[in-house]
Parts: sequence; C-alpha cells; structure tokens
Amino acid sequence: MKSYHSGCTLIGLPSNGRSSMLPWKTTMTSTLNSDNKPCGLVLAGGRSTRMGVDKAELVHPDGRTLAARCRDLLREAGCDRVVISLRHEQEIPAGLDGEEIVRDPEGSDGGPMAGILSGMRLSPSDDWLVVACDLPRLDVATLVNLVARKTPEEKFLAYRSEFDGLPEPLCALYSHTALPILEQAEADGFRHPRKILMHHGCRLLEPATPRALDNANTPEDWVNATAPDGGAVPEWRAGLHDIWISPGNDFRGRHERGRLEHGIQRLSVVECVAGMGLRGDRYFGYKPDFKGQVTFLSAEVVDAVRKHLSQPDLCSSVFRRNLIVSGVELGEWKDRRFSFQGVEFQGSEECKPCYWMDRVAGPGAEVFLSDHFRGGLRARILTDGILRCSE
Repeated sequence: MKSYHSGCTLIGLPSNGRSSMLPWKTTMTSTLNSDNKPCGLVLAGGRSTRMGVDKAELVHPDGRTLAARCRDLLREAGCDRVVISLRHEQEIPAGLDGEEIVRDPEGSDGGPMAGILSGMRLSPSDDWLVVACDLPRLDVATLVNLVARKTPEEKFLAYRSEFDGLPEPLCALYSHTALPILEQAEADGFRHPRKILMHHGCRLLEPATPRALDNANTPEDWVNATAPDGGAVPEWRAGLHDIWISPGNDFRGRHERGRLEHGIQRLSVVECVAGMGLRGDRYFGYKPDFKGQVTFLSAEVVDAVRKHLSQPDLCSSVFRRNLIVSGVELGEWKDRRFSFQGVEFQGSEECKPCYWMDRVAGPGAEVFLSDHFRGGLRARILTDGILRCSE
C-alpha cells in the first residue's frame, strides 16, 4: 500500500475547521490579487463507484493519468500553485508524487464541496481555478478563457453546460470572496456547488471548446470521451408508437384527493426543447435541471401489462408517460447520453410507479410496473428537435 505522504506536501485544516463565516446568501464585493493569478485545484477525491476504478489514475491516451493531466493544464493556464484534493483516507494517485496535497477532514462525506473548501482554506486571499479530474477532453483554452474573462466583482465564473444549460461548477473560478459563502452553505448542510452558483447568479460562459467538459463516470463514458472522434452519441434504433402530452398533473401530490382528470392529447409529432421538455406538456419548463423533462415507456411493457391484467384494449395513455417506444432496453440508458430521431437525451432515472396505477389500469399494476424500469425512463432533453411517430 502507498503511504499517504509518499513524498508529498500534506496540508491540514485550521484547528477550528473553518475560517470566519458570513451568510452564504450575502452580497459581497471583491478585489483580485495584484498578480491576477488564481491557484489551481484538482478535485481527485471521488469514490469512482460507477467507473469501478479510481478515475484519477485512469491513463489518458496522451500517457498521463487524468489527475496529472489536469495538474499540467492548470499550470499551462497560468496557475503557479496547483493543489490536489483527496479524501482523508485516500492513497495518493500515481503520477502525483511530490505534489501539494490537501485532504478532506476525517469522516467527511461532503463530495466536491468538501474538496473545494479544503483547497480554498489553504489560501483564503487567493482566487481558485477548480477542475474535476474526470474531464478527459479538457483543454488549456477552456481554462485560459475562464481566467481571462473573470471580472473583479464576480464571486464565481463558470461555463454553461452543453447538456442542460446550467452552471458547470467543477470547471469554474471561485473568487476568494466566495469562501465565506461556501462555508456558510456547508454549515447549513447545503453541499451543492451548482445550486450555490445558480442562487448567486453566476455568469455563464459558452464553452470555449465543444465537449471539453464531458465527464467520464462509467467505462462507456471513458471509451466515448477518449475515442479519436470524441465518441459518437449512440443512436436509438427504436420505434415510436405513441406521443402523449397533458396540460396538467393528475397524479403528483394528489394522495387520497382524487384525480383532476386533466385531458391527455395524442400527437403524431412533438417539439423537443432542450432543457425545457415537450412543448405543450405539463412538465414543459417545470424547473431548472428537471430530471423528468420527458418520460419513455416501453411498448413491450404496455403489452405485458395488458396481458397481466387481462385488459387487451388498455390504452397506453393511462400511464401518462410521454413516449411509447419499442426495440430498446430502457434500463440500460440511465445516466447515459443517446440520440433518438436526431434529438439528444440524457437518461436520468427510473420512473417509479405509484398506487395510482392500480386505480387507472387495474389492481396489481403498480407492483407489476415496479420491476426494473417497467415504469419507464425519465430523461433530460439536450438538443432541440422534432419527434414523429413511426406508425
């Protein structure tokens, strides 16, 4: 086993665990350091559960580990001081011997927020250019653009995500004036950097290099991101049998109150709007980063429910899912990007059935649909486009 020290400079927290705190919703002014150079921070402390191996030690096609590559990019972008953030108990990744290391407090499970705070507390008067290590397509132009575009009064500066249009908090500039904001958020139990940036109106830059911020969370992500062409987005070869939209919710939040009986409309064509949903549907523009901008349901599952309930004429509209598709295993697409009829989506989560299914379809429907994605796949819409029924 590697030593935690392994020739590295190891930095700890102040004895009180935090510096002075101000309310994290307070508006503050800032003055940049005279040399205008931020410190660099590589977040390499993730547990890499979905990847199955430590992402910091994955070897990029250029021969460097991901963490070492991010370190080098930060230096190329002008950061004289670069620090590597790790979990408290984590072994030092390969290729980082001799680097300055900062560790999360013992017992911490604060995710990226803990790493950002541990780094910024090393030098509270400096701005910090923060990057996650799992960005195999990151380039120096992306970092240089952030440094060049930051204004003295800004607490945060980030890129707009190409996936959902929201801030990318793990390739962003954090002003020294942001430290009290982050500390108070931590004290309040709020550990979501993206939401903090959104709350404070973080200015968002358009990506300097397309797909530079594509991250690699799974082995498939890694293959796609490091392919010579950057990895083509997989295309669904699926049929689209029904499109359903409704102006309002019949099920959400209506426990024991009866259905509102909002109408549901069958379409042959529907417009998909990135980050918003299906135009005309109840979830269109529902809230930022909503996981259920669209819901897919398997036509094979619909047929199976009909057989299970002995209702051969049961209409697929009763499930109030948007898109009834065939020829695709929905459970394989959670957390994955895919293209369907030229529109790109990101699978977000399983759509779990509720007791309403027993009422609208028949007793036993909820249990039957509870098995592995039978209830459907919820997804975010990444690009604009049109979907058309294939029959």
